[in-house]
Amino acid sequence: MFATVPRALLLQRAEVLAFYGLLATLIWAPLPLGSGRTWSIALLAIVLCGLLTLVWLAAVWAAQAPGAERAVSRYAAAGPLLLLASYAALVAAQLVPWPPLATGGAAAEKAVALSVDPFATRQYLMLTLACLAAFFLTTLLVREERRVRLFMLAVVASGVAQAALAIVLFGARVDYQLLFMPFSSGRATGTFANADHLAGYMEMCISLGLGLMLANMGAGARLARGWRERLVALLQFTMSKKMVVRLLLILMVMALVMTRSRMGNAALLCSLLLTGCICAVKSRQLRRTALWLVVSLLVVDVVVIGQWIGLEQVIARIEATSAERAATPVAGDVATPRPQQREESIEERLQAARYALRMLPERPWFGFGGGTFYTAFAPFKGEHPLGFYDHAHNDYVEIAADTGLLGLGLLAAVVGLALWRALHAMGDNRPAQTRGMAVGIFMAICCLALHSTVDFNLQIPANALTFTVILALAWCMPSRGRRPLLRQRNVER
Repeated sequence: MFATVPRALLLQRAEVLAFYGLLATLIWAPLPLGSGRTWSIALLAIVLCGLLTLVWLAAVWAAQAPGAERAVSRYAAAGPLLLLASYAALVAAQLVPWPPLATGGAAAEKAVALSVDPFATRQYLMLTLACLAAFFLTTLLVREERRVRLFMLAVVASGVAQAALAIVLFGARVDYQLLFMPFSSGRATGTFANADHLAGYMEMCISLGLGLMLANMGAGARLARGWRERLVALLQFTMSKKMVVRLLLILMVMALVMTRSRMGNAALLCSLLLTGCICAVKSRQLRRTALWLVVSLLVVDVVVIGQWIGLEQVIARIEATSAERAATPVAGDVATPRPQQREESIEERLQAARYALRMLPERPWFGFGGGTFYTAFAPFKGEHPLGFYDHAHNDYVEIAADTGLLGLGLLAAVVGLALWRALHAMGDNRPAQTRGMAVGIFMAICCLALHSTVDFNLQIPANALTFTVILALAWCMPSRGRRPLLRQRNVER
């Protein structure tokens, strides 16, 4: 009995160390250009896989300690973890030499790998393993109410830091360099290489911030009667922690507007309206609160503050997009030179994705190799003057081209399961914090699903890692019919 106590304590300390290490990694990931460099991807993989190994070794050492079996039995994300592990195995299989496939002529005798660029696929595999480890750590460690709040606050705090830095640099109107990469002051980028990627990161952080607001406002809330009670409730709200979160949401929305991202702002608005309507239908307790938050975000953040910081420039970009449609070259046309100063239309943005669809019949199931789009795409654009494209500007097409329909199906299954769990966790039979988590997860998925149609946020390591842990939060909520793991507070301070 005495010998088992230190082992249980060792497991507990290892879990605490891994939990705060995971939070630090999530905050670090956006800083070095969204971790879009080989060394930063390797660092993410080493740290996250190392933390997972630490927890596993401590669990093996404390296997006979009281409570170890109970901790293992509470793990309920075996299904999505198996899907993600299968995706990682698919990427790893692309590096293994396989017998060549005959393409109408005599097949070569030498076995070759499926990947057309093994170096890029190895780098992609490192990122996949990092996301797999982060998913496992999140579902394994974020089980208690306090850890859930700290986890969501860490992601929101990282978003606030990025927003503050982006606003300061944008307001200073100066050019700067980060890791030898030059930046101009035309759009807010923060520490990301592209303003659209900062917009995607802001969408996820705003979604979790909205979830925190709903979790705090839904717990122990009581409908005020009379103007005195309403005035007291308003004063209490302005002096509470909920007001701090609300102000942080305003800051992140300001940064999102300053990115001038057309689809980023449109995805947030559409997802906000959709999430508010679904939340109002699913939960009677959150109906008034959800509608109030949606209206306040639309009116105060988007209309009032947006007009102050330049929302009309985002609208001007959208109008310029449709105005330049006639000048967009299509397949078979003679190449016409583009004007120097004009907005790229949606049709032009999607040209690479349309030509990339030609890659699917060539290798429909296993793709050309993870992270190899920039190498494999060149022969499929033909003589069209598309120029150089390192990404398809459409995550769905690029994932299908890199890892085939099999890889796209595995990832879509994980996202679909998380969306389903979040949708069914918005009911009134769940604790307030669980409903808030569900709203944040649902809105983040909707934002990235819309934004991914014209951009490649999921190819940016920091955004892919953040999106993975948000999906993992869906399995940190108690399932229906079980005793809730998160305790609803009766009194909200």
